[in-house]
Parts: sequence; C-alpha cells; structure tokens
Amino acid sequence: MDRAPINSALILTTTRIFNRPGEPSPASPLTVVGGLSLFQRTILTLQRGGISRFIVLAGNEKEDLRRQVRADARIPADMRWLPVLEFSPGDPRTWEIFPSLFGAPYLAVGTGAVFPASLVARLRQEAGNGEPVVVVREAVLRRAQHERLTEEAAHTTPVTLSMSKGERGSVVTLETAVSPVLDVELVAIPEGFTASGWATPQDSPYPMHAALERAVRRGQARVLPLGSDWYQDVCAEGRAGPDEAEWQLLRRLKGGLEGFVDRHFNRWCSRWITRWLLRTPLTPNGVTVLATVVGVLAAAAFGVGGYAAGIIGALLFQLSAILDCCDGEVARLKFMESAFGEQLDVVLDNVVHLALYAGIAWASFEGNWGPMALLLGGFAMLGNVAAFVVVQRATRMRKGLPPERRRLVESILNSFVSRDFSAIILVLALVGRVEWFLPLAAIGSNLFWPVLAFQLRSPDTSAHV
Repeated sequence: MDRAPINSALILTTTRIFNRPGEPSPASPLTVVGGLSLFQRTILTLQRGGISRFIVLAGNEKEDLRRQVRADARIPADMRWLPVLEFSPGDPRTWEIFPSLFGAPYLAVGTGAVFPASLVARLRQEAGNGEPVVVVREAVLRRAQHERLTEEAAHTTPVTLSMSKGERGSVVTLETAVSPVLDVELVAIPEGFTASGWATPQDSPYPMHAALERAVRRGQARVLPLGSDWYQDVCAEGRAGPDEAEWQLLRRLKGGLEGFVDRHFNRWCSRWITRWLLRTPLTPNGVTVLATVVGVLAAAAFGVGGYAAGIIGALLFQLSAILDCCDGEVARLKFMESAFGEQLDVVLDNVVHLALYAGIAWASFEGNWGPMALLLGGFAMLGNVAAFVVVQRATRMRKGLPPERRRLVESILNSFVSRDFSAIILVLALVGRVEWFLPLAAIGSNLFWPVLAFQLRSPDTSAHV
C-alpha cells in the first residue's frame, strides 16, 4: 500500500547533515538572499513543496528566528523549537528521538542553501517505500570512496539510482566500488532508520552522514539526482556566497508569455533592477504601480510632441516595460504571488497602453495629421479594450482547449502580450516618426482580437465551420 507523502521537516540551522572537510561553513540562517533570510526562504520553499509541519533545531539565533516567524504570516506559528545544546545532531541519540516527535517519516533540511520547491515535491513523491532517499547533485561518483570501502561493503548489493519521471531511463545501477557524493542537505528519513543501534561511536560528529553512506553502499537507500532541478549552497565566505545564490535565483526565474525583446533585453536589465528593489520595502504591487507611473510619464512626454520629447517618451516606455518584468520577479523571489497582483498588473498594463495611444494621437493631431490622428488613436484604444476582454477570456479557457488549438492560442497571446513593440516605438522615435505607430496599433489591435476570439470558439461550432 502506498504511503502518504511526507509532510514534516526537521530544520537544521546550526550545522550540516554531511561532513564537508575543507569547505567554508554555511551562512547564518539570518543571511538575506533575494529579499528573505535563508531561514524564511527554506521554510517557504518547503511549504510550497508540500511540507506543513516543522521542528527547528536552533542555536543562539533562536530568538531572532522566532521574531521572523511572528512577523511573517505565511510561516506557521505553531512550529516546534528545540535547543541544539540539548539535541545535538552530532549525538546519535538525538536522531533516535525525532521519529517519536514526528510520528512519521520526515525530511531533514539545512538552511545553508537555496533550492526550488519542485525538488521538495519530487523528494516527497520518491520517499514512499520506507527507505531513506538522498538527493545528489548528479550521477557523478567520487572514486576516492573506493579507498574507504571495507571488504564486506565490496560484496554488497549494487546501489540503485532512482531517476525522476521524464528523464532518460528510470533506474541506473552503479558499481559498488564507488559511491555518489553526499552533500545536498535535503534527505528523506523513514521511520525505523534511526532505531536503537543505528549508529556507531565512530560515526560522530556526523552520524547521519555515516549512516546514509553505509545505506547507499549496501543498497538500502535510494539516491535521487537533481535532474532538471538545482541546488545552490550559500556559504559564509568564498564564491558560493549570498551574492552568487541571489544571482542563481534570478537566473532560474521563468517569465510568462514573452517576446524576443523581453527574453533578450528586458529580462537582462530587470534582474539588475530587481536586485536593488529586493533591498527596498516595495511590494510587487508597489513595483507594478511604479511601472505604471513611468509608463504614464512616457505617454505625457509623447503628448508634448517634438523629437526630444519623443526620445524621452520612448526611453521612459522602455523603462516601464523593464519594470513590468520586475514586479513578477520580486513576487516570485519573495513568495508574494497573488491573483490580485496578477490582475492588477494586467489592468495597469492596459492603462499605460491607452495613455500611450492618447499621447501619441494628441501630438500627431497638433502636428500635421489633424483629425486623422484622433481617429487612429481612437481605433487603437478601442482595439486595446476589446483585446483586453478577449485575452482575459483566453487566459481562463486555454487550459481546456484541445492541444493544437491551445498551442495556437498561446502563440497568438505571446505575440500580443509581449512588450516587443516598445522597441518599435524606440526606433520610430530615433527617426522622428513616432506618429507612424498609430496606424500600426489601430490595425494590429483590431486584427488581433477577432482572430483570438475565433480560436476560442466552442468545439461544436468549429466542427461545422
């Protein structure tokens, strides 16, 4: 019978599970990476991966950590705190106590790294048959282990390497003469693994490391490679410090519907701005409002008319597009995503677009286009409103569409929702022809929404077309 997925975790804030001779010590759990302390980030990542119960093994920083918990409504306040002086991870008897405290299998996790919630979810899914599961960075084996293997271990069952779904092959058998490197502080520990006699006096000060290494060699534990996931240490010093961890988080962010300019320019610029925004009290919704203010200022500059004002307007609009990337990045890095924030972003994006059309139309009207500019501006604004309504419907419906039509709808959405047209406006501003954007917007928006609406027709209707 399948076991229920693990929902408990032991958080180690003062030490590592695995011995790493010569490597820098892990950063303090209070170290801020990506706008959150490592302690907060670890808890929130585990929660996102499906963990709901926590025991924290804390040292001198216990009160500071508890203050962070009380100040963050997202973190459960009923977690249990144990003093590391009385429950030392270097004492095998400490690990013998944890099964009775949890009453179920649990994850043991350190706070000296950043990793995705998807890795936690995979580990919970794999840890269902009563064996320990150890995460390893890759299926690269440390041959130095060969020298430490005993003759008994050399005749044990080959190690089975459990692969996640979707990767090439499901099982890999490794030679017993070598062992995988155990250094990822994320382990699934089943009930009974730390029963009386599980460790020897020689295993201290890292008894869990020694016990897991023995279990892997004897084929009594499974090894889960990172695969498409990732794991980044955060050390107190050296190259693997907080800055590198923050960049790792930023590089791993994935946007939604994006065009060429977003992927290759706006996202590159937004990461630098996001790093600065993370150090401010601005919320993701605050960044959305800031992007809107900059976009409206761009529209006002276009409304002034003239070459210099056009250049300023185009640059401000490009900055607004970059900031529009930042709000989502801040939200994901701080675990502050919300349905309201997503809708606010969409609505204010359209406010900026309407202001942009109005500004360009007004300047063109006062120039040499006359009433035609107002007519084109009106058509562009009307098309934008209609497109907004249809896009909202498409966003709700696309998951229920047949695969082929869904891909087509997402392709159409990507071409419209992306901010690539900011580059077109900048080029037109440089050549002094911003008003040329009006007919492009008027025609483009009023072609887009009927095409998308047609693709959202019901399957019964499409069958008769």
